[in-house]
Amino acid sequence: MADWERQVSENAQRYRDLTTRLASLSITESSGDGAVKVTVSATGLLTDLVLRDRWHPEPLADVAAEIMACLRRAQARIPDLLRDTMFDVVGPDDPGTHLLLQDARERFPEPPEQQPRKARTPERDRDTTGDWDERDVLEDV
Repeated sequence: MADWERQVSENAQRYRDLTTRLASLSITESSGDGAVKVTVSATGLLTDLVLRDRWHPEPLADVAAEIMACLRRAQARIPDLLRDTMFDVVGPDDPGTHLLLQDARERFPEPPEQQPRKARTPERDRDTTGDWDERDVLEDV
């Protein structure tokens, strides 16, 4: 086998190894209070979502915002995970590595700085249209 054929075969094997390792990687991110935990694959897909029961449930919009914030933070860690794994498997000198890392940085940018959430107040939770009483929607379920 010629030297170039051996090199091509070794490169192909390294990329097969890389594909196998990337398929098994995941990142988990939690909200500050631990009520929301998300896990994403190395491709950024949501693979697990855990919502912890709370003593004082928040409106669904607040929970959805927490989920999305956790998801964005987890996805933003993907480029570093890819870089470490690719450098370990195929090395830092491979031009394909840098192209894939650039693509990952574009697809999964750092999330914007989050604004602190407003504390719940009776005024914030109260419906002023008169359609509801002051109880949470699912309180009597």
